Amino acid sequence: MKKVLLLVAAVFVAATAFGQDLKKSVTWDNIRNHPAPLPVIGELVNVPSSLDRPSFWSVGCETLDRDYADFDKFYQYMGETGVGYARLQSGWAKCEPKKKGKYDFAWLDHHVDGLISQGIHPWLCLCYGNPLYTDGGHDLNARLFADGPIMDGWLKYVKAVVMRYKGKVTMYEVWNEPDGARDANGKWVAGKNWADYALLFARTAKAIKEADPDAKIAAFGAFSIRTEYFKSGMERIAELGAADLVDYVTYHAYWAHPERIIPDVKRINDEIHAVNPNTVLLQGESGCPSRLDYGHAMCFKEWTEYSQVKWDLRHCLMNFSLGIPSSVFTMVDLNYKWMIQSFGLICTNLNSEPQYKRPKFYGIQHLTSTITADCAPCDAFRLGGSSIHEDITLIGVKKDDKAVGFLIWLSGEEPGSSLNRRLVDLTVYGQTLQDPVYVDLVTGYVHDFKGLEKRFDGQHMSAFPIWDAPVLVIERSAVNFK
Repeated sequence: MKKVLLLVAAVFVAATAFGQDLKKSVTWDNIRNHPAPLPVIGELVNVPSSLDRPSFWSVGCETLDRDYADFDKFYQYMGETGVGYARLQSGWAKCEPKKKGKYDFAWLDHHVDGLISQGIHPWLCLCYGNPLYTDGGHDLNARLFADGPIMDGWLKYVKAVVMRYKGKVTMYEVWNEPDGARDANGKWVAGKNWADYALLFARTAKAIKEADPDAKIAAFGAFSIRTEYFKSGMERIAELGAADLVDYVTYHAYWAHPERIIPDVKRINDEIHAVNPNTVLLQGESGCPSRLDYGHAMCFKEWTEYSQVKWDLRHCLMNFSLGIPSSVFTMVDLNYKWMIQSFGLICTNLNSEPQYKRPKFYGIQHLTSTITADCAPCDAFRLGGSSIHEDITLIGVKKDDKAVGFLIWLSGEEPGSSLNRRLVDLTVYGQTLQDPVYVDLVTGYVHDFKGLEKRFDGQHMSAFPIWDAPVLVIERSAVNFK
C-alpha cells in the first residue's frame, strides 16, 4: 500500500509543479516588521507535511461535498502547513446523486489522493442525507434517521465508501454536528436528539467495521459542549453494544475567549471515559474568522487577521495542554453563496481563487514545526510572581520525556489586534533552563537571551516581552531554526 501512496503522490506533484503565485499579505508584512524587543538570531524552519511523521495537528477541508471551495485551486499549498491530517466530508448526496445504489466517487477520489500527495492523511466525516431517500436535508442541520429504508441506503453507502478507501483513509467520523439537527417538522432541536444519534452511530460504526476491521471511528462531531449530550449519547451507545467502537469523540469549540472552554472540555473527557476509558477526545473542528460577519460561529465581533492568528494558536495550545489533538478550521475561505466565510488559512475571492496566505497560515506552520509529536505538556514549570495583574497562561513542554521549556501568553482577554508587547517582570519556578531562546509563534522569529543574563537568569525575568499570543521559551537545542 505504501507503494500505491507514493505513486499517487508522484502523479499529483507532477500535475501541480507550476503552482499559482499568491499576492503579498499586508498584515503578514506588518507583523514581521514588529518583532519582540529582543535580539533576533533567526527564524523557525518550517517542516512540510509527511505521511511518515506523526502529528498533533489537522486542518479542515470541509464543505467540498457542497462545492463551497475548489480543491484544485488550493490543495497544492496544504503540504506547506506541516499538518499530519486533514478532515474531509463525504457528502452522501454527492456520492450517490442520481440513482439508488449507483455511486460516483471520482470527486472524492481526487480529494483523498490529493491530500496524500501532499503528505497528509485524510480523515473522512460521513454525514448528511440524500434526496433520493429523504427530504430531511443534505446539508448542515440535516435531519437524523435511525432505521427504515433511509438507514438501509445509508449503510450500503457507508460500506461502499469504507471499502473503497481501505488503506488510504484510516479514520471515519459519524456525522457532522448532529446536535444541531432538525426534527421531522423542521424544528431545530439542538442538543436534544442524543438518542437518535446514538442509534445512527451504533449502526454506522458496525457497518464501518464490517467493511474495514482496522478502521478507527469517531463519534459526535458536536458543535455544542453540553456535557449532557455527550454523557447521554455515550450511555445510550453503550446500551446498544457499541461503546467499544468509539475510538474517538470529536467536538467543535467556537468560543471567543479560547481559554474559557477548558473546564467544559475536561468535563466532557470525564463523561466519555466513564463509559469507555480507552476513548480519545479530539478537537475536530474549530477556528477564528478574520473579519466582522453576521452569519457563522463567533460572528458579531470585530475580528481581524491579527486577532485571528492569536486565537487559533491559543486555542490549539490550550488543547495541547490537555493532551488533545486539534483540527484547525479551515484551509481556505468558504463561499456559501450568500457570504464568504473568512476562517481560511488562505484568503480566497468570490471565484474561490486563493489570493494570499494569512498570518494564520504562517502561525500554523510555526505551531506544527515546534510542537511536534515528540512533545507533551508537563508541570516542570510554574508561574510565580508577576508585575502585572492580567491572567497569564503558562504550559510546560517536554520533549522525549525531558522538560525543555514553556509556553506563555496573556490570556485575561480575548485576542486583540495590537502588535505591542508588554515588558513585565516574571518569576518562573521549577526547572532552570540552561541555554534558552525566545520563540515567537506568530512571527516565527527566534530571539536570543545571551548578553541579557541580568534580566534573564533562568527563573527571574525582568522586562520580559509578553503579549496576547503564545511565545515559547525553550532550550536552544530543542528548536529547529536558521
